[in-house]
Amino acid sequence: MTNNSNKTCKELFFLRGLACLSIVFLHSIGSGLASINVGRSTELFFDSVQVFLYFATPLFIFISMFILAYSYRSRPISKSFLRKRTQFIFLPFLFFAFFYSIPYASSIEAWGLKLFLNAMIGDYHGYFVLIIFQFFFLYLLLNRHLAKWNPSVVLATSFIINAAYLAFFNFSTPLNVPHAMYIWERFYWVPLFGWVFYFVLGYYCGYYYETFVKLLKKWRILVMTAPIVSTTLLLFLYHSEWLAVHSSKRVDMIFHTVAIGFFLFYMAHQVKTLPAFLVFISQYSFGIYLLHMFYISIIDLLYGFYPVDLGVSYLLILFLFSTTCSILTIYYMKRWKWSAYLLGKIGINYEQESTRKAPKHVPPVTSEAR
Repeated sequence: MTNNSNKTCKELFFLRGLACLSIVFLHSIGSGLASINVGRSTELFFDSVQVFLYFATPLFIFISMFILAYSYRSRPISKSFLRKRTQFIFLPFLFFAFFYSIPYASSIEAWGLKLFLNAMIGDYHGYFVLIIFQFFFLYLLLNRHLAKWNPSVVLATSFIINAAYLAFFNFSTPLNVPHAMYIWERFYWVPLFGWVFYFVLGYYCGYYYETFVKLLKKWRILVMTAPIVSTTLLLFLYHSEWLAVHSSKRVDMIFHTVAIGFFLFYMAHQVKTLPAFLVFISQYSFGIYLLHMFYISIIDLLYGFYPVDLGVSYLLILFLFSTTCSILTIYYMKRWKWSAYLLGKIGINYEQESTRKAPKHVPPVTSEAR
């Protein structure tokens, strides 16, 4: 294995930027379609786009684990591993759990319940943080073992667990147990079993980065065509109502996420210069993820008071407004030294290969110089 762990993996900036924008747009579609009147065919189209974009959430699991495996494959795990992630990921999650509970403060009881659900069960769009922290602990527990175990066996085992878990909740009805409806509609999203394959896949792709890239190139025809197949299957199962689940927690989303993720990774690897815009979005992605629903809700509220027939352009307005305002909030808040504990840290920048300074030429040592 070649030791390139100190080299920044450019593909992840590309993936993270697109995944972030995909999440904002799918939420814009979900809120926007509920507020505007469009024809059946238009609604069907954007509903399909929304289902297609659900790959973004599991792709973030893949990215997060890829980063860990790639970064720590040839060096020890930092002693501040959990402390820094608690400070700059979990504390912002708790702050927004409180922030998004405020509209429910019609009474102390109602507000307290919503705050508890947000913080402990992830009852708002920030639930991803609870998932990723389970994998942080799992990574610390299994890191040395995963590097030694047979990747094919671990991947197959994790796939079976992941698929079986999602299939159970996708195709069964709520059991006669307390809070069954909430478990089937929401809570089953949080336990790691519904995401464990993305964790393992991300780990091995990051740990064996060079081999992974070679395989993508070797199977490039399959990599290029797989998204067409996965999207066709996904939308067929959804619109035929064989699998009508409207979220990223669909069993067929495993195939779709892998197909889209590998395709995007391959494309990012092929380009010499990454789009600066996507690198920028990647840096601000965590803050955008936490903030964008607030701004979508704000403009949706104002639109309710001053409705104008904007048609589907309203979806684009929600998307652009929420993304831009989230970035501006992060940009101006970063001047306050405590902002990272509320909004998370801004990610590192990527230095394009074309802009990197070549090392200065050092002339060979001659006999006269000695």
